[in-house]
Amino acid sequence: MKKRKDGRYQKKVTLSDGRQRLVYGRTIAEVNQSADQLRDQDRQGLVVGDTTTVDEWAKTWFATYKSDLRANTQAMYRNAYNVHILPYLATQRLRDVRPVHIQQVMKGVAGLSDSMQHKVLLTMRQLFTTARQNGLILTDPTEGVKTTPHAKPQKKTHLTLEEQEALMASLSDPRARCFVGLCLYCGLRREEALGLQWGDIQGDKLTVNRSVAFVGTLVDTSQELKNKSSHRTVPIPQPLQAILKETPRLGIYVVTRAAGEPMTQSGFRRMWDIVKREAPCEVRAHMLRHSYATNLYRAGIDLKTAQYLLGHSSIEMTANVYTHLAKEDTAASVIQLERYLSGGSHAGDDFSESSQKVVR
Repeated sequence: MKKRKDGRYQKKVTLSDGRQRLVYGRTIAEVNQSADQLRDQDRQGLVVGDTTTVDEWAKTWFATYKSDLRANTQAMYRNAYNVHILPYLATQRLRDVRPVHIQQVMKGVAGLSDSMQHKVLLTMRQLFTTARQNGLILTDPTEGVKTTPHAKPQKKTHLTLEEQEALMASLSDPRARCFVGLCLYCGLRREEALGLQWGDIQGDKLTVNRSVAFVGTLVDTSQELKNKSSHRTVPIPQPLQAILKETPRLGIYVVTRAAGEPMTQSGFRRMWDIVKREAPCEVRAHMLRHSYATNLYRAGIDLKTAQYLLGHSSIEMTANVYTHLAKEDTAASVIQLERYLSGGSHAGDDFSESSQKVVR
């Protein structure tokens, strides 16, 4: 240790990798404290003296950890960071970010949907978790931070059997009818239905081999499926077989634009506008797939088979759907029980087979 001409003290600290760093202070005690902090950071594996900003790390993180993801997933992370995180944290050093700063970001998205809040928090968690793993920070500032749930009425997630029948009967456009049928009777995701080719259909089965997704206004040329489990062979129910026979073969894809070209985002919107205009009830594209999952549950299909048919990457995802439906059945059973106890009906008249299954 020595005293400098400006009155401050300086001390040389040797790190574990042999590098030497100088620390400064107005007093000997201050210099020794700085030296101890430096050694402590070095012992814990922190990159000593690192000044990487959040924005600098975000670029490295995205190129290293996210560049091999599907284009749609990349777009989700990019949008969450650029729109909601960058304005708050971009210029801050990684090691200076505290939970209060993360909470400020989350306060900025508190009025948005639960889904968007989750995406923003997920992006920050992954940013700072990988920074900690790389020795750039000691603690994760996102730990303990939560989203702000909204007490909004839950949107309807699936159609009843009566609504499914009415919907199919109402559609006049063959392409729209075919798309809805693929999602409703085989549980295909939107991009899977748009990626289906006539060659993927063999007899009473179809195989999901590719997807047609949109990134902004562009078509994702990779045609990569969401996960390994998405590649599956699904039986085609009789109603869909009849629809496929009536669908004009305008190109190699089953669902195309009006003139037979592969589907684009604007082309899909025009086709879906037809569905919304002709549908006798509220319908959203993902409701069709959820209705298929509901039909599997009501038909008594076991979890493992349902997981395969839905192309879920884990059985927990399928179990969550089944559990939600079981809760719905339980609620319906309570209403029916109250009606029975009040003398409104006989148990054998009102209790559905699915309700009895839940009660047991």
